[in-house]
Amino acid sequence: MSTIVFAGASQLVALGLWVTPLPAGALILTTLIVNLRHLLMGASLHPWLSRLPSGRVYASLFFMTDESWALTLGALNDGMEDGAFLLGSGLTLFIFWGAATALGELASGLVSNPAQWGLDFAFTAVFLALLVGLWRGKADLLPWIVAAVVAIAAQHWLPGKWYILLGGLAGSLIGALRHGD
Repeated sequence: MSTIVFAGASQLVALGLWVTPLPAGALILTTLIVNLRHLLMGASLHPWLSRLPSGRVYASLFFMTDESWALTLGALNDGMEDGAFLLGSGLTLFIFWGAATALGELASGLVSNPAQWGLDFAFTAVFLALLVGLWRGKADLLPWIVAAVVAIAAQHWLPGKWYILLGGLAGSLIGALRHGD
């Protein structure tokens, strides 16, 4: 699954819904909702990706994850002009994701309770590190707060993973309205 579905959040959602009988409709809809954020992520890279041949763009977007997107956006905002950075970072993450999955399967019997070692916090820690790397100053504060408030409210009042998409849309809308460029 880690090499066919290169999307960690989708894999976690799918595993959480994987029961007998398989609720295929709910699984597909939930993973679609979770991954709609990729539309926003891809749109934010359009100024750089539009300079590349379509084959490189599609290959790059296949390997786009939250992490490779954040690294690419940071590099591009720092003045790097090559949108193909997304492909390189995505391929690197793809290789390590597959290798870590294989290692995890082989070593799964060695760790009976991942939470005891803080391993359940790993995804949260990665996203916090990405946020710190994307921080550009006080102008980012309002969109981030709005995104967080909307996501928390949506998680509390709506079923499923709508909070991911709604938080991202709300923060993006505030950022677009504030900057207008």
